[in-house]
Amino acid sequence: MLTPRRTLLLLAVSIAIAAQAQQTASPQQQLAQAQILLQQNRLAEAEVALTGANALAPKDTDILTLLARVKTRLGESSAAIALFEQVVALKPNSAAAHLDLAIALSDSGNLNRALDEATVASHLAPADALAHLNRARILADLKRADEANAEFAIAARRDPANPDTYFYWALLERERSHLPHEAELLQRTVKLQPDNSKAWFLLGRSLNEQGRTTEAIPALRRAIELNPHAESAYYMLARILQPSDPAQATRLMAQFRAVRDQDAALEAAKRLGDQGYQASNNQQWSEAVRIYQQALATCGDCAIAAALHKNLGLALCHSGDIPAGRAELEQSMKLDPNDPDTIKALAVLKQ
Repeated sequence: MLTPRRTLLLLAVSIAIAAQAQQTASPQQQLAQAQILLQQNRLAEAEVALTGANALAPKDTDILTLLARVKTRLGESSAAIALFEQVVALKPNSAAAHLDLAIALSDSGNLNRALDEATVASHLAPADALAHLNRARILADLKRADEANAEFAIAARRDPANPDTYFYWALLERERSHLPHEAELLQRTVKLQPDNSKAWFLLGRSLNEQGRTTEAIPALRRAIELNPHAESAYYMLARILQPSDPAQATRLMAQFRAVRDQDAALEAAKRLGDQGYQASNNQQWSEAVRIYQQALATCGDCAIAAALHKNLGLALCHSGDIPAGRAELEQSMKLDPNDPDTIKALAVLKQ
């Protein structure tokens, strides 16, 4: 049986071997490997490959751009912005580089700088619909509604087949209390993107607020069909149907309460999972095990069950209970067969 110290040692050896393999690969080979990893949603491993590639080719803008995008997805916004700034410095006439930086700045809340970069992008590539769309969204966030409206119109003319343009334009029109135009834009959104549950709900809400309940009902039904956890859609549809079909309204309200309770349990499990993660970081393994077990009891078969089983398994291994840890990791693998951390941990335990 492996002791926790032996488990950690083997894992460290595995990581060292992987790092050595990375060092022998060319920057382009590591870039290609990272792209494969990203297709599998293995962000942490892709970041390692791209960091190695960047060390060997620090001015390769393809590597810098992809590394910045990965860091954005990992929540490392400051690092992502710094990388995008390097790309802009290397390619000052690239509209795409300025647009990437604008989006990163906007996501971090730096709207004025984001607007500057989006403006540069739209000037460098005036026919680029995405540059105008992102400039419109930033202007909307800055409460410059008239300018945003004009930019959305330009984006729609440049690319009339992009549903995002109509969706975000509809949000602006709602803020301006232009409900008929909001509904029109959302109708165009769902025509182009019929599986957009949120757009169907917003369309149903807009139509209902305009008194167009006959049109609102199928939109809300479609929202629920696409997203069985659409709490607001259940509630609104139940209220609309109460006068004409009280029995169906009662069933919908029961579904609303059930979904609300499930979502509340998921949020509680997430909070406990965060507490377990903190306990693990502090190497308080017994406490981490207790918290993760409580989180699983709260969660049941919720969306984060696989992650909780994985983290519980790792904590049990660190605490010395390897058989129980392996069992939890195997349960996690059944729920999420592609999780790289679980795969690696089980591989180590088999050695």
